[in-house]
Amino acid sequence: MNNLEVKNNISLVNLILPKDSLDKVSKELQKAGAKGIFQVSARGSILNEGGFLAKMFPPPAPEQCLVQVLVPESQNERISNIAIKAGRLDRVGSGAIFSIPCSEAQHSSSFPLTDGEGEGGNSTEITMEAICCICEKGVAEDIAQAALAAGAPGPTVTFGEGGGIRDKIPVLRMTKGPEKEFVWCVVDRSESSDVFTSMARAGRITEPGRGFMYSIPVSNGLINVSSTVASSSHGASMEQIISALDEVKGGKDWRSTVETKSTSLSTSFLKDLVGLYCVVPRDHYSDVYDAILDAGAPGVSTNFGVMADQASAGEDTCNEEWAIVYTSLAPASVKNVMEKVSTKIEALGINRFAFYTLPIPKALTYLGG
Repeated sequence: MNNLEVKNNISLVNLILPKDSLDKVSKELQKAGAKGIFQVSARGSILNEGGFLAKMFPPPAPEQCLVQVLVPESQNERISNIAIKAGRLDRVGSGAIFSIPCSEAQHSSSFPLTDGEGEGGNSTEITMEAICCICEKGVAEDIAQAALAAGAPGPTVTFGEGGGIRDKIPVLRMTKGPEKEFVWCVVDRSESSDVFTSMARAGRITEPGRGFMYSIPVSNGLINVSSTVASSSHGASMEQIISALDEVKGGKDWRSTVETKSTSLSTSFLKDLVGLYCVVPRDHYSDVYDAILDAGAPGVSTNFGVMADQASAGEDTCNEEWAIVYTSLAPASVKNVMEKVSTKIEALGINRFAFYTLPIPKALTYLGG
């Protein structure tokens, strides 16, 4: 790989925001020096606490946006605090923010990356996990409802494309569309196993062609995504009551006193993988998609969005369409795949792109047999 700048001690800051607070938070982040703010359209998932008619005719899923930005570890707390203040994310139902330590980031010189040194070593204690389930279009709602029932606060659904080795065979490419739905949620580590299992069961992920799901360590987070629609006869929603009890009890341990059945899966998990992510302008995503598969990756997924960045002084902010193309690999394969994809990108003359890697301690899909 030529002319790529290597950055260590980088974090991926993620925000889940209601649509009406997106512009304010994005502008405040830009003022604070954040660059490469990637915005993906999404929808929320809610449990309805209303009566019979409310459940028969539920309200539409709330519009949301998933925002991601790479920041040096030395800037993580500052950038996060600005986002929390701008979005009032400390209030119930206002949204969420969480940070994921990256193993490494490499980018071209013209890629918009937040300035700052990566001091700190990503040594923050891991207390939460982000869970992502990639499934066929139309299945996400069942998976999200299962996550809610298992205690996950407000799962978020994004949309994109995905495929694997089968897509290289033209006849088979016609039998299954590339459109995918992605269900995201963030939970405490103590709750992650039950939520992961509930989502896997709802999506039947261990069956052929059903999808792929994985978990990622989260170093810190503030999760206040709305997950219920309350009946107007009550002064507070159930999530507000639970939040108040958490504060009174000094944590969430009191919830585990309720006796529950084991939800373990009788299957084999994929362990200690690495997520390889490539960020490129949308016009070039299909070339990167194919290059990742040609380099030997078993599968690839893509999310589309816009990159919100401050234009020159006196000009309006320019939102450009970009794509995040990613795959999950064994650690020994990451360097080889990254080098082959980078060579392809440079041969195409793409001068703005970045790679980053995230640890994936647990993943699940159909393994055959």
